[in-house]
Amino acid sequence: MSEIKGQLLGIILVLAVFGVVIGALTAAFQHSAETIQTRVEEAATLNQSEEDDGPVVDPNARAHRGYTLSY
Repeated sequence: MSEIKGQLLGIILVLAVFGVVIGALTAAFQHSAETIQTRVEEAATLNQSEEDDGPVVDPNARAHRGYTLSY
């Protein structure tokens, strides 16, 4: 009878540990998804406001803005 109790306790402990790990991963993924969604919305808003500024003479001008390449 004590073997069965020990095995049941082991199974319950394993399930509890996996439940905690799954809960932590789920929270981390949800937080990451919300952060990515916010950044994408901000980028879309910024790109939309740049398009409303008027015509751009150089079509590649937006790609070069704000970036520098240094070695």
